[in-house]
Amino acid sequence: MVVCFLLMILVYRYALKNDAPVAILRAMSIADPSVPFVGSAVLPLIFGANDSAITIGICTLTINVIMLPIAFSAFGDNGDTVSGRLKNTFKKPLVIAALLGFILVLCGSQMPTQFDSIFTLLGKGAGGLAIFTTGIVLKTRQITFNKTICSTILLKNLAFPLVVWGCMALFNSPTTLTRLVVVALAIPTATMPSTLAIRFNVHEAELASTQFWSTALSFITLTAFVLALS
Repeated sequence: MVVCFLLMILVYRYALKNDAPVAILRAMSIADPSVPFVGSAVLPLIFGANDSAITIGICTLTINVIMLPIAFSAFGDNGDTVSGRLKNTFKKPLVIAALLGFILVLCGSQMPTQFDSIFTLLGKGAGGLAIFTTGIVLKTRQITFNKTICSTILLKNLAFPLVVWGCMALFNSPTTLTRLVVVALAIPTATMPSTLAIRFNVHEAELASTQFWSTALSFITLTAFVLALS
């Protein structure tokens, strides 16, 4: 996810001459599958709870600890210094919460047992709430389809998981691990790019449309990957 994200930023920014915010949001649309939400409903049914939990946790950390800070750093004022942008980035609640959680896990902290049921309920409700919120967001934006959206969807739904599958086959990765990783990456794009686009008024219709079409077409592409890997 990280390699794809950084590589696509370079492609959009320097090869295709996109502005930095646009390049980052398009790159995120490709490299950021909706594993925390869609994956929490799909992966446990196929791979079991334990392996799925690890995968969902790693993907969530990747998004919140690496991708989000890079994205937020691109939305500062043009006159901001690099240090100023980084300072503002690490003041964002999403970034603070993710980093704090990451540090607590590394320190070996455990969730108090009296809070288990509360956070389990919140976790189970998060996926449905995210899908509902996505529907509200898409309802307020005009859904379009053009060459840019088509290329982003092809890269996200097909090319990205296929390339990773090929790399894992080349290095003789265990079959179970390969299935888990490729299916996770074949999940449609997350809500984060379209949410950031709306928040900062950057290509809102394009990013919302990308999310819509990626999700709609994933009924075909994700199913194809699951069947091919079975």
